[in-house]
Amino acid sequence: MIFCRLWCIAGLLACVAPAIAASEGDSMSSTITVEKIAEGFVFPEGPVWHPEGYLIFSDVHGATIEKIKPEGGSETWFSKGKKTNGTIMSPDGKHIYACCYSERELLEIDPKTREFRVLTNKCGDMLFNNVNDVAVDKAGHVFFTDPNWAPKPEHVQGIYRYSPKDGQTTLAAAVDKQPNGLVVSPDQQWLYVDRSGGHDIWRFRLSPNGELSEGQQWVKLEPKAEPDGMTIDSKGNLYVAQAGNGKLCVLSPEGKVLHLIPIVDRMATNCEFEGGNEKILYVTGGGKQGTRQGAVWKVRFP
Repeated sequence: MIFCRLWCIAGLLACVAPAIAASEGDSMSSTITVEKIAEGFVFPEGPVWHPEGYLIFSDVHGATIEKIKPEGGSETWFSKGKKTNGTIMSPDGKHIYACCYSERELLEIDPKTREFRVLTNKCGDMLFNNVNDVAVDKAGHVFFTDPNWAPKPEHVQGIYRYSPKDGQTTLAAAVDKQPNGLVVSPDQQWLYVDRSGGHDIWRFRLSPNGELSEGQQWVKLEPKAEPDGMTIDSKGNLYVAQAGNGKLCVLSPEGKVLHLIPIVDRMATNCEFEGGNEKILYVTGGGKQGTRQGAVWKVRFP
């Protein structure tokens, strides 16, 4: 372990798609609907449900965090010149932890005042590659991934852990092939991380003090899936946004594919539930740097 002190375009679905059968691998006969609720973003990512009852999400290359308005569309919620990526709410609801893509640092944002501070930007003397996505356990440990999209042998990729109690940042696990989305299981026993370059999901045993066991491959996804952001429901079902093919993959706690839902032609980037309502999931995606073709979709489960 290393310890250190510090934290509407061609190919898109119609604005309101007809009900679609949960596709290949599905064990249910019910239907799911997909509705586009906002568009015109450079690269939407990192959705999180705000305690006041609305969705906010990063527009990475737009350098803002946007808020979904009740009537649809969005307005800018945070604009500090920071290109944020993955975000998550702290267990007590007092802080938003945000991965800062542009400065390669982890931020803490006050959800009320929208002021921020930098928690960590290096581990010892080692700078991060690309602070990407974030998860938190009930004990308050903050985990974030640090992939490298053009890795060399000397580059360390992996999962870091930041402890708000003592300000320490730790390399919790080295993970190759672009570790990206990560979530903690509801029973706090496991930390899941997907690898964009491996087209798979790995699982690590999580201890109460935030230590990770040696990980192992848990699920191999379809070829060229390029998994990105993830979330998990109270039953332990995993929801994986696949950037490679634009699908949302839903996996059971046993690793069985329950749904493969087409969202966009490519670059489904992340997903988040509507507060405690696990029948509504928001998915970001479709973005491309230099354009404004990114969007947000609302997925309704029966």
